[in-house]
Amino acid sequence: MNKIKYSEKKYLCNYDLSLEFFNELGIKVNDIVPLRKVFVISTDDGNKILKKVNYDIDKVNLISDSLEYIKKTYKNVISYNKLKNNLNYKEWKKDIYVVMDILDGREVSISNPVEVSLCAKNIALMHKASKGLREYLSEKYNKDFLDISLKEKFQKAYDELVYMKNLVNNYKYKNEFDTLFSNNINKYLLEIRKVQDKLEKSSYEKLRQDKELICLCHNDLAYHNFLVKNKEISIIDFDFMTLDLRIMDVADFILKSIKNAAYDVNKMLLAIEGYESVSSLRNEEKELLYILLEFPQDFYNISRDYYYKRKNWDYDVYLSRLKAKLDNERFRYEFLDVYKAHERK
Repeated sequence: MNKIKYSEKKYLCNYDLSLEFFNELGIKVNDIVPLRKVFVISTDDGNKILKKVNYDIDKVNLISDSLEYIKKTYKNVISYNKLKNNLNYKEWKKDIYVVMDILDGREVSISNPVEVSLCAKNIALMHKASKGLREYLSEKYNKDFLDISLKEKFQKAYDELVYMKNLVNNYKYKNEFDTLFSNNINKYLLEIRKVQDKLEKSSYEKLRQDKELICLCHNDLAYHNFLVKNKEISIIDFDFMTLDLRIMDVADFILKSIKNAAYDVNKMLLAIEGYESVSSLRNEEKELLYILLEFPQDFYNISRDYYYKRKNWDYDVYLSRLKAKLDNERFRYEFLDVYKAHERK
């Protein structure tokens, strides 16, 4: 059993695990075991996941419809169970719960090159299975779910960092986190401006107009959202799904795979090779991939999480993570240089 972190324990305490609740779910529960921020429940129909979600019913239905669409041609994704009244959620005491069949397997190891390649291949298979999803959802909901543009995201990040900079500049007393942030913020603001300039000169807008490149993007392709058994990969946790360019997911997977491995270029190339064993990437997509990897995502994330109090972490955790990310930057810069030289060949 994985050790449950304090923040996860606090979150799990907000679940309603009463007999009345399970009766309303229509599930007979034999045992309950915590796992990360969900519960594994043993039932007469096998083991299932009980999850309290922090989004509304419309998002639950969107995710469920998207996964059911994908499963027509790609089975290896988790999906929501139908509960009472044929609903795929349960609204209970102002909270929303979903139940999912548990998928067999262990979390993949990103240090294993075979599993990195397998994950990348399955991302491509998932993307391929979502072809036409945008049109399907648009017709069903009379709404286009294409995600906001990357230009808007970069500008939002820039504006938020400027706000944080001004906030910290007005502090009479600065702690170590504030000082490290202040010492580095101007450099990262300049980096974002350079990335924005490259994005403007890229084929981004043209790519966004090509419906063949728009697919379901998972957006949280960390190792713990892949399960493997006998070289069979399953993908779980679609809470952050969007409809966007497929290269957004490719960049997310690569970044999560290499940033804690000293930005290993070979691992990145292995991921691209695994993806392209199913579906080739265009040169314009690879150019956009470089831009996405050049954006200082780690610094932005930790700064936003700290100053906006987005995580229930102690100060020492925030500080240690900021230091680790700053120490890791030299590897990112070296990686970008090597990647640029490789693409020129």
